[in-house]
Amino acid sequence: MRAGLIVLARFLLSAVFLAAGINKLFHWHETEQMLMDVLSNWQSHLSFSETAQHVFSSLILFAPLLLFVAVAMELIGGLLLLLGIREKFAAGLLLIMLIPTTILFHQFWFVEAAAKELQQGLFLRNLAIMGGLIMVTLFGAKSLQKKDNGIQGGSFKFQ
Repeated sequence: MRAGLIVLARFLLSAVFLAAGINKLFHWHETEQMLMDVLSNWQSHLSFSETAQHVFSSLILFAPLLLFVAVAMELIGGLLLLLGIREKFAAGLLLIMLIPTTILFHQFWFVEAAAKELQQGLFLRNLAIMGGLIMVTLFGAKSLQKKDNGIQGGSFKFQ
């Protein structure tokens, strides 16, 4: 029963990243333009800092490379997590991609009204996903095995 739930949890957690990565592949140019728009928005919001403006203008130039890296991380991390192969590494990889993505794309503190609620909800959703990825990074996501007088999964012991 527990082993089945762990497989289900891996599927549910990885599905978000696999679907997003595949969607980006099929809509590459639109996603690339959206990334450049988001970086431009950040550049305008941080107009008080010349350094920040320079950083974001440089990032705009590398948008295709950044998108390629993000898609690779989503697909590789999602697939490894789904299959239970090096799941701690996969969760760490997905976390490294998700943290800046969440901050850059769901900046609810810059928007007004209904858009603020939507972006805040997406931001909080990503925080919840990060919590799941942190748990996988710490404890793994393989089937639980019977050990001694308790059940152990990764380095976490259920008694």
